Amino acid sequence: MSIFRHFRFGPLDRQLDTKGRISLPVDWRPPADESFYLVKVKVFGVPGLRALTQGAFAKKLEDIEGLPGSTPRLRDQAKNMLFGATVEGNVSAQGKLTIPKALAEAHGMTLPGTVTLIGRGDSFEIFTPENATTLETAEAREREENSMINDVLNLS
Repeated sequence: MSIFRHFRFGPLDRQLDTKGRISLPVDWRPPADESFYLVKVKVFGVPGLRALTQGAFAKKLEDIEGLPGSTPRLRDQAKNMLFGATVEGNVSAQGKLTIPKALAEAHGMTLPGTVTLIGRGDSFEIFTPENATTLETAEAREREENSMINDVLNLS
């Protein structure tokens, strides 16, 4: 079994229809019996949605439980923040992920309109095209300013 079997790579532009659905590439879809969790995020200050598989979401909860030096109160707060920022996203048999209209619009997405999906390994993020461009610029700046990242990636 390949280590990259369920990884999602690169940016992809997709159409968001009037019902808030986007067609996912086959290799980006969760297994038939799973759904995604859509988490409201800011990446370098850029608002978007992160789609986590059930396994990735469970890992987040495990990470919270395993926070070194944390108190039960802090762990409860972190879990509450995660749950409060999350909406379950369903993927149809045709591979269409539905983003609730209010959630999409709160993140600047237009129905219908274009969104940019950015693969992040076991998850992916959803941005407006403008926010994806802003994020790309912020990530390029971070690579330039952080020699450790630049050295390991060697993308410059």
